[in-house]
Amino acid sequence: MRVTIMGTALALALAGCGSSAATRPDAEIFGEQCQPGGTFALDGRAAVLGTLNVHVNASGLVEVDTTAELLIAMDVVQTGTDVKVVAEACGIQIPDVPIQGQEKPIHFVVPDATIQSVSGVAGNAVLSSATATCSTFKSDTFTIVLGARFDPTEIRSAPLPEADANGTFRFCPPSADTACALAIGNGCACDQEGDGKVGATLQAFNVPAVDLDEVYVTLRTSFSLDGQVFSSDAVVGDIDATIAQGILGCHKSAGGPCNASEVGAVKNLNPMITQQPGNPSRFRSARVPTTATCADIVAMKDTLFPR
Repeated sequence: MRVTIMGTALALALAGCGSSAATRPDAEIFGEQCQPGGTFALDGRAAVLGTLNVHVNASGLVEVDTTAELLIAMDVVQTGTDVKVVAEACGIQIPDVPIQGQEKPIHFVVPDATIQSVSGVAGNAVLSSATATCSTFKSDTFTIVLGARFDPTEIRSAPLPEADANGTFRFCPPSADTACALAIGNGCACDQEGDGKVGATLQAFNVPAVDLDEVYVTLRTSFSLDGQVFSSDAVVGDIDATIAQGILGCHKSAGGPCNASEVGAVKNLNPMITQQPGNPSRFRSARVPTTATCADIVAMKDTLFPR
């Protein structure tokens, strides 16, 4: 799967805008105008929810507009107009792919174990004002990679490892099931979770070509944020993001790995996902305790971001 989202896609916002924000739906919050005249300080930890408005095209067989979500934890240190950020993935929702004549869509789940295995990434942001509300917030591009290793200078642009027609791919030495933290080399696949399976392990449901329970992938997401600071607890705006996924292999529900033709069938069903024209994705955040873990943020999601 390759996803290109130009104009918004994640959700980073540092709580609600004002004391009543937590009781209002996201759409209304996103439609509000920032009120100048206040002050802010962004230091702390925030839960970030992003709603991705995307178009899914599966080899021309399926075309549909849909949404996905990305849940992030961000630690923020502000020094004047300079902001240092460490972003940690807490939840990645891959869009479902409806199949004509099939009751249930293709559905992939990124398990908690996979999410928890991903290290945080550091970056910077710049404010137009150090204290005045409605300051702009513009971040660097953050890149998170699962199931592969890259040279830092090529992490955003190098092709993701994926299986060829023979089901083979480039893996990091010494072996395909070497944990990414221990693997050597660049531009190669490795075991993200340390579960003995190459790449990042996703749960698979309703794949018509092959009865699967797992798919092994490389995945890369890059995103940048462009918004306004509504308060110490709220930054709201747009995101430019890209998500790309390469298929390495799969496992059949009946047991045993997929053969090369079965892996090829899964690759053929891998959809192209793009930003919906004229319907940008949005981000917003909610301040959380500095001790809040990703598990805590997932548990609090509906309270932090009421519908």
